[in-house]
Amino acid sequence: MKTISESILIKHTRHIRLGDHLCLPFASDVEQREVVSAYIADGLTRGERVLYYSDKTAPDAIDAWLDPRGIDGALAIARGQLEVRPAGETPFDPADLVDGIQHAIREARAAGFQGLRLTGEMSWALRSLPDTVRLHEYESGVASTVVESGDLAAICQYDERLFERADMTGLVARHTSVVCIDPLHDDRRLRIVPTFSPRGLKVTGTVDDATAGAFAGALAQAGGWTAAEPVIVLDLADLQFIDVAGIRAMVRFAESITPERKLQVRHLSPTLRKVLRIVGWDATPGLSFDGEPTC
Repeated sequence: MKTISESILIKHTRHIRLGDHLCLPFASDVEQREVVSAYIADGLTRGERVLYYSDKTAPDAIDAWLDPRGIDGALAIARGQLEVRPAGETPFDPADLVDGIQHAIREARAAGFQGLRLTGEMSWALRSLPDTVRLHEYESGVASTVVESGDLAAICQYDERLFERADMTGLVARHTSVVCIDPLHDDRRLRIVPTFSPRGLKVTGTVDDATAGAFAGALAQAGGWTAAEPVIVLDLADLQFIDVAGIRAMVRFAESITPERKLQVRHLSPTLRKVLRIVGWDATPGLSFDGEPTC
């Protein structure tokens, strides 16, 4: 079954511009952190003001999110370029909330910023609203403000673990696109995108002498993920071709990770599985395949 985010248009964080009204339906805290931190960091770098409506995330946590991206979040907050406000503290009124966003746009302009990036954790709505009707009103108001102002980008964060799927489908449809993390590599031959449920990499295209280095580099980045994620899933369902150089990169990565971790390869073709068995690489420590134990 396709996820909600797979059923409509996708926009990667690096392509977000003022004028975009996007939805982030996420199912893991890691996905939320990676997408939102990239969005904030890009806006700060572009000279835009960033306004974060937080329901659960503290300002110091956002500072920690930005640190790996080379951004001093605390300094941005001190300078007034980044502001974290609590979400859902006042009685819900769609018109008042939209008026507040329009006021924030005017403030950003007056302060000399290039525009305003807005993002909010929508989990507050589950406490404040008896149904989603007024939430749809709010989303429509934000969408109109984005179009009319030209100086606003907005990401609405919806935790799929909290919202009903039927409600999510309609709410996502209020946005022009869903936002996803940038690929680790993307050219005409090979595309590698991080996944979050499960945590891993989705590989599309061709891995050969020309792209094996990029493939190995993406695996190395995955190896740097927190050890709290012991299984890294390598999804090869959309792989068109992989040669010996690519297989060797995969095997070497599996050999390099700690004994507590595994590289689980999914959708490897039967022909390639046979090749791995012939050369003995299927017994590589740290390497497992579809349906096999991961520990």
